[in-house]
Amino acid sequence: METYLQPVLIAVLVVLEVAVWQVRVALATRGRKRSAAGLGAVNAVMSVVALGQVVTHLDRPANVAGYAIGVALGVYLGVVVDEGLKRSSRGTDAELSSA
Repeated sequence: METYLQPVLIAVLVVLEVAVWQVRVALATRGRKRSAAGLGAVNAVMSVVALGQVVTHLDRPANVAGYAIGVALGVYLGVVVDEGLKRSSRGTDAELSSA
């Protein structure tokens, strides 16, 4: 794989992995066990692939930087998605209480 492309792909994979992790935790705390378990499996695969690329090529600092940037962006994306889930569940709760 091209040296300049690999850090970008690692970052994208880690963004998705961290965001999926945060959504998985949010779903688990809301009692959605099956959804959380399914996302856990997806999360594990993404994590192993991303970390494997970083560890295999430790001589490339850009890969480590891509991983770190991916974590930061993934946390942000996960928080945004979690806020959206909270808003949608509040609307559902309000509809149920008025019925």
